[in-house]
Amino acid sequence: MTDEVVVNTVCAHNCGGRSPLACTVRDGRLVRVAPAEHPDCRYQGLCVRCLTLPQWVYAEERIATPMRRTGPRGSGAFEPVSWDQALDEIAERFTALIDAHGAKSIAFSRTSGSSQLANYSRLAALIGGGGSANFFGGVDMAVHMGLNNVLGFKGMFGQAANEWTDRPNARNYLVWGNNPAETSMTSMRFLLDARAAGTEIIVIDSRYSATAMHATWWIAPRPGTDLALALGLLHVLIDERLVDEPFAAKHTVAPLLVRKDNGRFLRQSDMPATGSGDGYLVIDADGAPGDSSAVSNPRLRGHFEVGGHPAATAFTLLAELVAGYPPGRVADITGVAGADIRDLARSYANGPSTIGFGYGVDRYLHAEVLTRAAATMAVLTGNIGKPGSGVGVQSHGIGNRMAALGPTPPLPDWARTESIPNIEVGSRDLPVRALFCQGDWLNQRMANMDRAREYLASLEFVVTVDHFWQTTAEWSDIVLPASTFLEGRERVRDVAMAGNSVMLRQPVIPPVGDSRPDSEIEKALAERLGLGEHFEASCEDLVRAQIDGSTDPAMQGITFDGLLARGGAAALKVPRTPNVQYRDLRFPTPTGRAEFYVEALAPLGEALPVYREDHEALPSHPRADAYPLVLVQAHARQRAHSTFFNTRWTLELWPEPVLELNPADADARGLTDGDLAEAFNGRGNVVARVVASADYPPGMANLSEGWKQSQYVAGNVQALTNGDINPAQRHLWGHANIPFYDTRVQVRPWRGEPPQ
Repeated sequence: MTDEVVVNTVCAHNCGGRSPLACTVRDGRLVRVAPAEHPDCRYQGLCVRCLTLPQWVYAEERIATPMRRTGPRGSGAFEPVSWDQALDEIAERFTALIDAHGAKSIAFSRTSGSSQLANYSRLAALIGGGGSANFFGGVDMAVHMGLNNVLGFKGMFGQAANEWTDRPNARNYLVWGNNPAETSMTSMRFLLDARAAGTEIIVIDSRYSATAMHATWWIAPRPGTDLALALGLLHVLIDERLVDEPFAAKHTVAPLLVRKDNGRFLRQSDMPATGSGDGYLVIDADGAPGDSSAVSNPRLRGHFEVGGHPAATAFTLLAELVAGYPPGRVADITGVAGADIRDLARSYANGPSTIGFGYGVDRYLHAEVLTRAAATMAVLTGNIGKPGSGVGVQSHGIGNRMAALGPTPPLPDWARTESIPNIEVGSRDLPVRALFCQGDWLNQRMANMDRAREYLASLEFVVTVDHFWQTTAEWSDIVLPASTFLEGRERVRDVAMAGNSVMLRQPVIPPVGDSRPDSEIEKALAERLGLGEHFEASCEDLVRAQIDGSTDPAMQGITFDGLLARGGAAALKVPRTPNVQYRDLRFPTPTGRAEFYVEALAPLGEALPVYREDHEALPSHPRADAYPLVLVQAHARQRAHSTFFNTRWTLELWPEPVLELNPADADARGLTDGDLAEAFNGRGNVVARVVASADYPPGMANLSEGWKQSQYVAGNVQALTNGDINPAQRHLWGHANIPFYDTRVQVRPWRGEPPQ
């Protein structure tokens, strides 16, 4: 008799849907995935990617056993070894390097979607008695940086607009650089609900996307010009007096005085004769300076001499900046008609209006300035903190009501890592001599692939732990097979918050082949490095402590055992009404107000959202003549970043990378559908088959992200990509986003020529 059970778990992949999954297991093998019951039925469902999980788990690229390199790094020559041999060698090599060069000679890198309880961060912080280096970030950060600047820090990935269920409350919903119909499919239904309720869906995207097909208005600025569009909208909002002046005066830095000599806000301490506090100064209705906390009706406009300091209100400085971006000029920059710019600004001001960002605008050199400008639009018009009004990232559902879990066991005071931005790897001297990679670090995390491979070749030791044989594994010395989130030996692997509910991530099947869960690998390495005392608790122990130790009112009545008894999911004790970000209008900024003027960036001349023309994507860039096409890497519905690159069902539909060009650009190069073409620039090249698509405007090309080195005919898209560093991002955050979309190429028929 066939043994069949259904086990519930929750998706771990980085689309943000966090769908609960009902997994059918027959004779110990995963055979089917379907939607599991969600405590909030509005969020029940899954996407096409989850349907392919059985193929993903048993894909032929699964790493069968630990492997040791036998040939030159990058040659692909490996031999199988036992777990003990592999772990012993890693521990011995790490110990020797730490003894000779210190803990910072070891670096760890992680990919998205990994378990927070088993992502090697504890080991990285404890290793060597002082913590290792941490290769961090590189993508999807800039939009959050800009929002954090204006609205206050909520984490590098924490800035969200309102909950998805709030969308029908908006009169206007701006989907900016976001394509949820393909990238966050479980959220798309709420956008369709909003359209059915009468919300005007406005998609701002350079290409005609699957989401734009459902829009009431599609606006297509030239690649890299979204900031100019935002400045043009601000121009209209201010010029036509569409600003909510009482709201701006009370909740933003608009009335605060800015010193003209140093760009800093004018404070009481700048005027010793009248006071010594740090209060911010404004001008009251009678023209006298006063503390912003005490003046009820401050002036928004004007230049003043205060205590010998020439100053102007922040609003005045902003108005003077955007005065240079009238709709006519912005039309020339963006290609969006001036009349459309005016109409969009007027519609937006006639709220409630929401701006929901995705990461399509994130991968340009100054992407954070765009979200600063958009947040400025929101706070000046009062489109924040109310149902239907907000601004933030909408692709990952992080606008939901969440609960705080109890803490995991604390680390010693000395345990820490030193963060090193991925964008700096290979571009400056680092103390790192060995690298431990969780997942395919080379793919999707690095610009200028040739430089990254040179860097890996220069290291003394490279370890990769992964489910599948991928690009980074080829450049490693030891490769360890990790179990997927669906596999394990414990009852529970992790806990997740999603859709106003708390869910247990439960293993569905035992580890496939000779793979091991990351928690077991991390513990085994820790024991060999003399750190076993910090890893005595199992994942189940940690999750139980997090759930049962929570003091958040939203977790009231929810226990670990109760969750298990209910199939692994329970609704939080929160209102059913949609969550609204900044409902209390409290902004965790230095001034306590929404700061569209960022004082810390005054020394760089970027206190206001200044439009820079050094984007490689802009037609004025020096590379534009030689490389006339802007190359982007759009998300694909078949993958979450590169996850699911190898599932058979999706490969039947889309078996290889394709280079998408506007038909006019393809025809001008003598290319038709199915031809092999080379995209190249001074950094590298890639070869793929051509698809002529009018979804992309002339001058724009696409190679969807997530394909692996082995799947291209030749080259790699990341050999082409731009690795410039944004100094303002480094100045404020210590990190910088990789401007993958700020990449120009030329395309020609492929005849085997070397790259130019």
